[in-house]
Amino acid sequence: MSDLDERTVIVAGGWDARYAVVRAVGTLGDHGAAVIDANGDGADINLEHFRRVDGEWRATSSGGGPGDWGRGWSDGAWAEHDRGEEGWWLTLEEGPEPDDDLPARRVVADSYGWWVWTPGAPSS
Repeated sequence: MSDLDERTVIVAGGWDARYAVVRAVGTLGDHGAAVIDANGDGADINLEHFRRVDGEWRATSSGGGPGDWGRGWSDGAWAEHDRGEEGWWLTLEEGPEPDDDLPARRVVADSYGWWVWTPGAPSS
């Protein structure tokens, strides 16, 4: 898998293709991200980060909740998404890890339940 496309997002992210709908996909070098509507009705929007390793895309973090806007960091890249009149948009940029010494799983204040989960990290 060299391209991070909708099918790759579903397979590499472990989503159920019968229900999940990919709303946006973006890449920046070996970093990637996708906005996934978990059940297709807009009630549970997820931001999934990916990293290309040896030509294969692998999920590195996932988080979400209700609402259209989200922002998250994983493995050296920030991703931000929202929905406007013309549809979904997603941007990626390289950047340092957040400097806030927070646990791997956290609720972000005033963000309608958004959280970020990093595989292999302890949760709080």
